[in-house]
Amino acid sequence: MQCTTCGRKLKDKKSIDRGYGPVCYEKHLRDLADAEFEKNQVTIDEVIEGDAV
Repeated sequence: MQCTTCGRKLKDKKSIDRGYGPVCYEKHLRDLADAEFEKNQVTIDEVIEGDAV
């Protein structure tokens, strides 16, 4: 099996189960956290219009 991100061959069971090598998995987790952070941001226009959650 190969890493979903970089295509390198995965060697240990944990990486194979995840589909990512250890470095790419950490990057994947950061990307997910960044996406979640961005999703929860409020723009100044939303605050002014009163649409903020």
